[in-house]
Amino acid sequence: MSNLKLLIIGGSAHLVDLDLEVLEVKGFGRFPSKALLNHGFGKEFELLDEKCILVDYVLSDLQSNLKRGPQIISPKDIAWIVYKSGLSTGKTVVEAGSGSAALTLALAQTVAPNGNVITFENNNRHLKVAQKNIQMSPWKNLVELRNEELNNDTPTISASSIILDLPNPWELIEWAKKSLHIGGFLICYLPTVNQIKALVDSLDGWKEIEIIEIIQRGWQSRSSALRPDNKESGHTGFIISSRWNG
Repeated sequence: MSNLKLLIIGGSAHLVDLDLEVLEVKGFGRFPSKALLNHGFGKEFELLDEKCILVDYVLSDLQSNLKRGPQIISPKDIAWIVYKSGLSTGKTVVEAGSGSAALTLALAQTVAPNGNVITFENNNRHLKVAQKNIQMSPWKNLVELRNEELNNDTPTISASSIILDLPNPWELIEWAKKSLHIGGFLICYLPTVNQIKALVDSLDGWKEIEIIEIIQRGWQSRSSALRPDNKESGHTGFIISSRWNG
């Protein structure tokens, strides 16, 4: 079982597993984990001639250290999906298309400590990546990872929200109607306008249909040159949300 902490060293942050005997931090070298355990948590100390501090990690630290397989949903899109899902502590959410489990972990954190995330992934290569990433998180006991395709023959699951990162989500609309709580949300993540058209055409009877594309622009943080970054996070995907009122 991992004992993950965040080591801030030389101004950069690194996720480390204190259960390992020897740690390796890129750019700083190898050292025994005892070198960290001998110092107080949250107190500054010196290691490898650098000032360090050991603290708890947060979701963004974990996600920046995920093993990568398929393209992950970006943080800007994850934030909107979680917001629109209506999820909170104790609720159950169904996800199809686990990928690298970046969204899965954000959902698990949202429903913690006693909710459930049931996620489907039928690509074996993606499944192995998702398994590794879920196991390194503190919410692994809240996630049920199923190695199968979610389809209309899947037994219904009583859920507060359903989130589909699949190429043809319109094929699951009838299943979603049977599984969602009244007032629950269906959220689909799609890359193209053609897919949006097919999905919206299938949402007869659904309410509060909303199509969102989030564009992110960062700013340089140098006090001598406060200005927008030259790079902009443009189109990554469309988020389509709708509510089922029965």
